Amino acid sequence: MTDSREKKQYDVAVIGGGMVGISSALWLQKSGYSVCVIDRNPPGNSTASGSACTFADYACIPINSPSLPFKVPALVLSKDSPFAIKWNYIYRMLPWLGQFVSHCRPKEVIRIIDALAILLSKAESGLMPLIEDTGAQDLIQRRGCLYLYNTEKGYEAAISDIQARQERGVSLCEIEAGEVYEMEPELAKVFYKGVFFDKSFQFLYPGKLIERFTEHFVSQGGAYVHENVEAIENSGDDNVRVLCANTEFVAKKSVVAAGAHALSLLPSLAGKMPLDTERGYHLMLNAQTSVLNRPVGWAEKGFYMTPLGDQVRIAGTVELGGLQKGYTNNLLDYLERTAKKALPDLGQRQSEWLGFRPSMPDALPVIGCSPHNRNIILAFGHQHIGLTLGGITGKIVASIVKESEVSFDLSPFSPKRFS
Repeated sequence: MTDSREKKQYDVAVIGGGMVGISSALWLQKSGYSVCVIDRNPPGNSTASGSACTFADYACIPINSPSLPFKVPALVLSKDSPFAIKWNYIYRMLPWLGQFVSHCRPKEVIRIIDALAILLSKAESGLMPLIEDTGAQDLIQRRGCLYLYNTEKGYEAAISDIQARQERGVSLCEIEAGEVYEMEPELAKVFYKGVFFDKSFQFLYPGKLIERFTEHFVSQGGAYVHENVEAIENSGDDNVRVLCANTEFVAKKSVVAAGAHALSLLPSLAGKMPLDTERGYHLMLNAQTSVLNRPVGWAEKGFYMTPLGDQVRIAGTVELGGLQKGYTNNLLDYLERTAKKALPDLGQRQSEWLGFRPSMPDALPVIGCSPHNRNIILAFGHQHIGLTLGGITGKIVASIVKESEVSFDLSPFSPKRFS
């Protein structure tokens, strides 16, 4: 049977046009390669576009912790919790959950924190050149980020995490309640203490940033293809074939940056790699009568409140349930109800969103060559911080393609670590 697909050839084919994929494409383009980006969605519709909008250079503390497995039953049973499980999916996650628990041991958590801290310390150097190249400085705002605790118990429990950040060079200062309300006078008087991350900044609509990146990429000769990738194969001549319904892309290298959707491509690329999904939600609430100056995280409640024009985005929660599309209304109601305890003058719900965070059980992204084919580079699994780490991941991907040295150890992120 004759293959009717149109054939196109590039140096590199990038699968996935989210923050990691388009950043990889831009860094590869800057290095002189001809590049195409293939995505099932139009630009700006990735998981990163629905995030809390923070450049979270401080986010080296993983969800994994020695105490978490003991807290899960209470979190699942509580109606006032940022955590939920879709029970019709959980049996499929049992192997992932087993590995997750194994990475909650104290030594493992320290290893994860060290690896994330190093990668996050490089994050701005990977992102800002792309923002400058694309003229997207208008889409960031530098006012820092507040992370707040409403009880003394919650704050005391976080001291070890605060110290871990400080020990790894994260710029922060602890602030008393009075300072919190000087910075954010609209907040209800429910907070005990907080941490201010002064080097963090806010993205003004991450989807627009990804669109801007994509427009620049295309203006410089890149190709953005709106198709779904069905398979990746060896071409038999040391190239890679990326197969879509209507097109066959032949490339010297391929980058898989498809986030949680990379799962369908993995068996032939990386064996039994434990990629799965944390479903995250956001709400947009009317904020014409309630003003924030910067992103504010409510630590004990597990979400952020981020000002975006005349609305506030309430983003957070973790739901284990794979790529199912149905919303869990209890989580949406939890976000709205709890956000209005912090900002009582918030108005009506304007919109709601569900996204799929690609998550590895050790909270570290996968960045490196496929164990089965060195011409395929894997770049996914960034969990909650793909928006922050997209730029530096793209820079690393370009270095791997060029076979040039990276200034720090990439072994914690190796695709081979699960072999």
